[in-house]
Amino acid sequence: MKIQYILFICFFSLYGCGNDWLDLSPNTSVDSDKAITALSDVEFAANGLYDTMQSSNYYGDQMTYYGDLTADDMRSYKTTSTGASYYQFKYHKENATNSFWSVYYSIAKNVAIALESMDKLDIQAGKEFITPSGRKTTEDKYYNENRGQILAIRALALFDMTRLYGYPYQKDQGASLGVPIVKSVVDKDSKPVRNTVKECYDAILEDLNESLQLINEERYDGKLNKWAVLNLISRIYLYMGENEKALVAAEEGLAGAKQYGFALATHEEYPLMWAKPFNNEFLFEIVNLTTDSPGKNSIGYHYRKFNMIATTSFFKNYLAKSEDIRKSVVSTDSSSKPYCDKFPEQEGKSFEDCNVVVFRMSELYLNAAEAAVKLGNQEKAALYFLPIYARTNTEWDGRDITLADVLEQRRIEFWGEGHRFFDLLRNNLRVERTDYLESVATDARSFDWNFYRIVLPIPRKETNLNGNITQNPGYGD
Repeated sequence: MKIQYILFICFFSLYGCGNDWLDLSPNTSVDSDKAITALSDVEFAANGLYDTMQSSNYYGDQMTYYGDLTADDMRSYKTTSTGASYYQFKYHKENATNSFWSVYYSIAKNVAIALESMDKLDIQAGKEFITPSGRKTTEDKYYNENRGQILAIRALALFDMTRLYGYPYQKDQGASLGVPIVKSVVDKDSKPVRNTVKECYDAILEDLNESLQLINEERYDGKLNKWAVLNLISRIYLYMGENEKALVAAEEGLAGAKQYGFALATHEEYPLMWAKPFNNEFLFEIVNLTTDSPGKNSIGYHYRKFNMIATTSFFKNYLAKSEDIRKSVVSTDSSSKPYCDKFPEQEGKSFEDCNVVVFRMSELYLNAAEAAVKLGNQEKAALYFLPIYARTNTEWDGRDITLADVLEQRRIEFWGEGHRFFDLLRNNLRVERTDYLESVATDARSFDWNFYRIVLPIPRKETNLNGNITQNPGYGD
């Protein structure tokens, strides 16, 4: 896999991956057919995109901790800790990081190049094909599963950008601005406008629905599959308030994943699964190798070095309870600083090099439970909620399950995985931060989806490069 990553990166170095607005060189827009010239190149293209997802500017670090530090269950250890500007909400258009923006457009640009090139390949249905890794398949199946993965990666990246820079969908039914949608190879002088959040969600779902028809159902380590895509679709529908569709997607994902051996970790397996890559609960994880991980810029390093720790209230209310098996993911040093230990040493790799889990079976259960509760279906709510609640090692009292119950389990289950901020705001709930550093701005201690800083400012560099990019409200012109 590492060799494939290097080949792809070298291949695409011709096409530019800088931080400027779609800094495509002229030969990119003219000679994109040179990107993929043989069927085997398709997998190299997909692997190169997975490699981008490892970046410390994406799931390798910032995307993972952003959704925790901006909420109520995790805080910066001190004002100089990594991510402290997010935690304190002390960012503006002049100091805003360009990292999320540049990673997304690197992915969007390379996906456009890859798909345009793939369309020109001559694929023979049913013809035997040996993949670069030696697996026997057919040309059309190999082509389709890689195309499905590439589309899903683009959809995930656009979804993440939309929830970082656009207001929650249900706040105004997607009328606010998201980000520019890039689905084709454009020239270096292109100056697109920001699409609305609704337009972004429509584009995301278009990619994911096409991906579903193509992507592999089988498990390939470090690769997306149909069940992970259904996980993402169910999450997106929850964000949109489309609860019936969210429930259908989650149930289909659960049923299919189980057929391929995926399952919730048992009580005995749970404390050990974080150190065991590609276990049955993980639908998709980003692979880090000792030779290509973010290293000291990784989420594993920053958690282990106490840059981010549990808030006192969260630790006392949840992680300190000995009966809940999820207590096993919190570790402390001699100073009793509770940090997230979901990124431990793995099979000879340092915690700096651990894989990053993006989709888990537990989310499919909780997505289904949340959708069922909102639909008033207590039978299905219990069916999907109780297997997760069992991790508390306490008996459910038999009462009707509420949204608050589901969200409480989500906050415990996904602590340290970047969900909490988005889970609260997409449900129009307040973020109440009772345990904070004094440097946190007053208006960032208690807020809802009307607080302008729940979306990031467009970096000044981007608005300078593209005068058509409108700044988010509250951050000036």
